[in-house]
Amino acid sequence: MKRHFQIKNVVLSLLLATSTIPVTSILGLRQSTAIAQSLSGLEMTITTGGDDLREGSVAYGVVELRGGRREKVNLNGGRGWGNNSTNKVFIPLPGGTKLDDLISFTLEHAGPPRRFPDSYDNWNVDKLRVATAKTCSAGVRLANSSGRPFVRFTGGKTFQDITLNSPSSARNTPVSRLQVTITTGGDDLRGGSVAYGEIKLQNGTTLSKVNLNQGRGWGNNSTNTVSIPLQSGTKIGDLASLRIEHDGAPRDVFQGYDNWNVDRAIVATPEACSTEVQLINKTGRPLVRFTGADTFRKYPINQR
Repeated sequence: MKRHFQIKNVVLSLLLATSTIPVTSILGLRQSTAIAQSLSGLEMTITTGGDDLREGSVAYGVVELRGGRREKVNLNGGRGWGNNSTNKVFIPLPGGTKLDDLISFTLEHAGPPRRFPDSYDNWNVDKLRVATAKTCSAGVRLANSSGRPFVRFTGGKTFQDITLNSPSSARNTPVSRLQVTITTGGDDLRGGSVAYGEIKLQNGTTLSKVNLNQGRGWGNNSTNTVSIPLQSGTKIGDLASLRIEHDGAPRDVFQGYDNWNVDRAIVATPEACSTEVQLINKTGRPLVRFTGADTFRKYPINQR
């Protein structure tokens, strides 16, 4: 019984001793989530140092995958990469590739002379970064109202309510803000006039008004996208309507009321993007110098 108590104390001590590693745990959790997701490709960034990649020479990227598969991509397409230039390239991957399928990345150089009297094209690489590509999905569209005009704001018409319709599949999705895209028609919103946005919830609560244009003018036939913050804990299914309210009262004695035509109003949740996972990040002066005797460099990919 005493030995069992001692073992419990040792375990407790170890847990306390390792409580200073939260960042590793968080990164591990983020990457373990990413492991289960399919990758469309990798984003690669290469910085050339003091010796350029000559036009006609080729830089290849080779991704080794689990099971012996290899994907080889011409990175520069024969174009030159000048001294101290930074170039970004997308490397596509086969459908269904997961993060833990990645074994290594090899940067390969082919710089034999293309014409007389050229010699082999030496190339300095000062920085190499490889990361998973961000994938983005469009937001959920809740309203799309249009006309010529959809609404004309005048001194006698100062607001318009737009019903927000949420798909049943998205009603329980949390949302922190909305994107409102407004297209002005043939009568502009004058600088100094104000367009407000006001969200009403299904329970009858009305959120604080938001000044959409901040007093700036929106010209004829212009499209402007603004963000409306929502209270914490709001779900898409909680949203009932958006009121666009117009204050076009004259700002000086020579002005009349500022009439404003709105031809279109779109309300949607923001685009959602995944977080990238950095796989390789190497630097040097140079990191590697490619010559006729040194034509490739292989970098293992370690997700842990």
